[in-house]
Amino acid sequence: MPAHKKRIIHNFISLSLVQGLSILFPLISFPYLLRVLGVEGFGLFSMLQTVLMYFDLLVSFGFGLTATQQVARNLNNPERTRQIISSVFSIKALLFGASLLVFLIGGLTIPALKGHLSLVLLSTLYLAGNLLFPDWYFQGIQKMKNITFVAFLSKSIGLFLLVLLVRSRDDLGYAVLALSAGNFMAGLIGFLIMLKSVRLTWSLPKKSFLFLLFRDSAYVFMSIILAPLYLSVNIFILSAFTNPLVVGYYAIAEKIYSAIGMLTSIANRTFYPHLSQLYHQSKDQFRNYVRRISRLFWIGFALISVIQLLGAEWLVLLAGGRKQGADMGLAADMLRVMSIGVLFSPFVSFFFQLLIIQGQKKMAIRNCAITVLANLATSITLTHFFGGMGMAVNLCITTIVIAALNYFTYRNLFLRAN
Repeated sequence: MPAHKKRIIHNFISLSLVQGLSILFPLISFPYLLRVLGVEGFGLFSMLQTVLMYFDLLVSFGFGLTATQQVARNLNNPERTRQIISSVFSIKALLFGASLLVFLIGGLTIPALKGHLSLVLLSTLYLAGNLLFPDWYFQGIQKMKNITFVAFLSKSIGLFLLVLLVRSRDDLGYAVLALSAGNFMAGLIGFLIMLKSVRLTWSLPKKSFLFLLFRDSAYVFMSIILAPLYLSVNIFILSAFTNPLVVGYYAIAEKIYSAIGMLTSIANRTFYPHLSQLYHQSKDQFRNYVRRISRLFWIGFALISVIQLLGAEWLVLLAGGRKQGADMGLAADMLRVMSIGVLFSPFVSFFFQLLIIQGQKKMAIRNCAITVLANLATSITLTHFFGGMGMAVNLCITTIVIAALNYFTYRNLFLRAN
């Protein structure tokens, strides 16, 4: 087997393990925290965690695509790689500083956070871990096993500290410390691993490259923000036209649909660095490789779609519990409809990433914006006439629309350039 194929398989396994850890850790820690901290304490912990995730997204700023692409292109150019690393950390440091300021102001002014400034300060340690962790670098050099190692270490440290320190309702601060310390230690260790693999001599990045990287990452960041927007909007629209019961059934089906979609994310993150490198080496090889991946996606997700269609009732009962009664059949019907969307789901992010590789960030965000606006119109219409089933159909339509937009944009640009 060729070396690059072995590397891709190893990277896919590594990223799958990371995703598995991300699912497993909350399943273990959340019930424990709920039992020890109580509902009120767990609610405050969850709120802080949710706020952290938004700031975490800001500090990451789309570098998972832009910086990964830059590193993958310049594997044999150490000087350029050092410039990329310096530039990314410079931008992330500025974003971290801005996030820290906003977070602290929120801790002093937002009613729900007033009186919990110590928790807010502890939470910033989590963001510092994101600042340090160079996952984009490991993806660029296609060594995802480092990400797996650091993720496992982070979860293990966090879980160990939770069990060791959180023993009563008064230990909310320790719970936040455990979450933050685990992520910070992971970020620090990941940073040290990167330093070991590249001799980094810190220098002031060139302004032109710094601006270019910031601009490109800003486009990707906006696309990442827009992409999940229609999902949250759909829940709101559904609640306006139906009742909480239908919303609950739809939410169960949509969560299962999203969980299956994690496979898409893992696969695309695996192929992305190699495709970025290949695009600048040989356009013909790049095009052939894209075709092979597309065929693989069609076959693989057709199988997954059939499994979801035939096993919808079992999946819903597994996710929602058997005690919910026969009405769970509505959620199963919605999930069956969504199986159509599953078939097209890998191509949404796949062709989005190909647009990033082609340097077409504006076109990528344009497609996202068009889809969000189209979704707004179709979701209101279909939900008004068909309720929850209409929203399930709308989810499929939205997935197909953005996949088609990204595909035809990629195809036209590639044909025009070649």
